Amino acid sequence: MSIMDYISGEIVDKEPERIVVETGGIGFDLLIHPGFASRFPAIGEKTKVYCHLHVREDVMQLYAFPGIDEKALFLQLITVSGIGPKVALTIVGSIDPGAFALAILGSDIKTLTTIKGIGKKGAERLIVEMKDKVKKTMTPSPVGTSLPSVIPSGVSEALEALLVLGYRQDEAEHAIAQIDTAGDTSVEAVIRAALQVLAKKRERR
Repeated sequence: MSIMDYISGEIVDKEPERIVVETGGIGFDLLIHPGFASRFPAIGEKTKVYCHLHVREDVMQLYAFPGIDEKALFLQLITVSGIGPKVALTIVGSIDPGAFALAILGSDIKTLTTIKGIGKKGAERLIVEMKDKVKKTMTPSPVGTSLPSVIPSGVSEALEALLVLGYRQDEAEHAIAQIDTAGDTSVEAVIRAALQVLAKKRERR
């Protein structure tokens, strides 16, 4: 569990790998991936930054993310053996969470090794450990859940992908049930729509 969920305030400094957000007279120095820089507002503007305080014996560092999905994937990644916060930040800044989940489910080593710092062995370890998390999380859907007993294959794969990203099965099913799956039921489309539902839900909390 993350000690700090998010910070709302004004961006007072912004560099490719860090931003400073001031709120309540305190300036928080947050590490970001260069790929996120364009997704944060300019200096002087207000923002809401999702963050994680990583504590070690010798240092405390705040990592910042432009969205809740990137943070959720980061928290999953740092539980994988051999994946520290810096590597996890590189991953979430280099690939969309939905695309990452699909690569894990499809054992797509080629896509995973395009991420800086991830070699073949690292990609294989990610696939093994992240897939195992899905197997532990997934349980047969009992009668009366938000999804019908027979669902399109794309929807089923999207549900698995959401579990890879760290969402509970009940909230993932509820999110998918809220979208119109009668049209485009491709995995990418369902994941994208479900993540939007989940993001809106968490913003209301």
